[in-house]
Amino acid sequence: MARRRSTRSRSNDSSDPGDAALEVHQQIYKLKKDRDESSKAVSEKYGAALAEIQARASSWLEDLQRRRTQRMLQCITKIMELTERREAIEVKMADVVAKADAKVEELEAMMMAGYAGREKDAAIALEKVAAHQHGS
Repeated sequence: MARRRSTRSRSNDSSDPGDAALEVHQQIYKLKKDRDESSKAVSEKYGAALAEIQARASSWLEDLQRRRTQRMLQCITKIMELTERREAIEVKMADVVAKADAKVEELEAMMMAGYAGREKDAAIALEKVAAHQHGS
């Protein structure tokens, strides 16, 4: 069997196949490392952006809750003020009604006394007229 001759020349300039394989392996390792670093950088940027968005959302929600609480407190305070005002008006109205009722009763008593006096005067006058007619 005849041996085939290698068409490649093995000069001092050419590199060893083992060296070429090692170089390819190093390039692959470097590319993987670059990919991992790039992926890590993107992941870190994503994490930072997500943290910023979460912080902004949390801040917005806290602000919203604070404004709602303030508004609720304002409404409750207003309701309490209006309730106190209504109660004060009711007390004043009850006092006015009681005073008016007392005045009406006083006026009624005066009118009844006046009517009783006039009735008495009318009865006396009627007796005089009747006596005068019987006596004449």
